Amino acid sequence: MILSTIEKTSHTRERGEEIHWRCLARRGMLHSECEALDYVRLAPGTEFALRGREGTESAWFVIAGTGRLLAPDSDPAECPLGARDLVLLPAGSEARISSGRDGLELLWLAVMPHAITQSLPLRRPVA
Repeated sequence: MILSTIEKTSHTRERGEEIHWRCLARRGMLHSECEALDYVRLAPGTEFALRGREGTESAWFVIAGTGRLLAPDSDPAECPLGARDLVLLPAGSEARISSGRDGLELLWLAVMPHAITQSLPLRRPVA
């Protein structure tokens, strides 16, 4: 397992939008339901795709800031986001988040879908 803090984030800048991220925990074991826990910080006015990794389900927890969930077949005016909101996305979902004027801070938990974890052998602790 890899563990880290948000003190030193990686960042991307495209079209004037800035995205900071840092992997906080990641398990590389084949039999692990938890794939990764990441910290993501969006600058004000940034649009970010929530697709995640191929074949994973995602839970996005809003830590601070405001924004909007932009999902197919939904009205952005009806999908505001703020601190303590949770967005759950099944594998293959196409959704984006647009950060508000104060930016947005998120925790992203990516896990393998139940269909995959159900077929894996039982995990047994080793002492």
